[in-house]
Amino acid sequence: MGVFFAAPESARWRNAALGALVLLIAFFALDARRGFPHGGSSLGLTYGALALAAILVLLFFGVRKRRYKSRWGRLETWLQIHVYLGLLSFVLVLLHTGFRFHDKVAISAFLVLTAVVLSGIWGALLYRQVPRLLSEVETNLPPDKISEQLNQLARAMARLAAERSAPFREVHRALLAEALPRGLAGWRILRGRRHDRGDREGGEAAWTGLLARVGREEQEDLRRLLVFARQHRALHRRFVAQQRYKNLLEVWLFLHIPLSIALLALVAAHLIAVFYFS
Repeated sequence: MGVFFAAPESARWRNAALGALVLLIAFFALDARRGFPHGGSSLGLTYGALALAAILVLLFFGVRKRRYKSRWGRLETWLQIHVYLGLLSFVLVLLHTGFRFHDKVAISAFLVLTAVVLSGIWGALLYRQVPRLLSEVETNLPPDKISEQLNQLARAMARLAAERSAPFREVHRALLAEALPRGLAGWRILRGRRHDRGDREGGEAAWTGLLARVGREEQEDLRRLLVFARQHRALHRRFVAQQRYKNLLEVWLFLHIPLSIALLALVAAHLIAVFYFS
């Protein structure tokens, strides 16, 4: 669990979570020696109540994030509680079941809880990595200014290609086509592409072949076009990288939050079924 945070305060929460984990497993082991543990036993019900309280605290984190002037502790502290309590809630529910799974609603709730915990771990890793990756590609320009610069470069390239020979215009169209979005562009951006030094060297080597396609009188203008294209490509890649990392965080939210709401509904259904039919 220490993979998520490294601050001294986090170490305290990590140690507290580990201590609670040891106690929970110890009580379960002692209870198992007296009889077969199950969710309806005294200890099983205690674990169930603790798991429910933990889930409610976890859901409150979404409310706390939106209350910037709240006096209920620092947001960073709440985030650490959210991570470690989320992992503990999974153990609590597992001990609550006594490792016996019969009720379909309870099984569904447990599977959704597993998905919530796994998506939470993924989110914690994202929030640890994405800010660093964003700092590597962030510019001092907002997205609308970057878009304006891209359009200016595209217009400059179009002016150079106007009234040129057919091969010159063909090169121009091919260079612009690199930045045109393809089908499912919103999903493709999440995958991304790595551009290493070999790609850059390959692009520079290709200049000679492109220059040979036009007459000598147009080669100087084509060199300028290729310089504009390189600037356009570099700015476009930086813009796409920024959007990719931000989209990853949004995709995680669209996954984690609905799963959490589904978990709450299934837990409520489980409680109603248990207390009503019992």
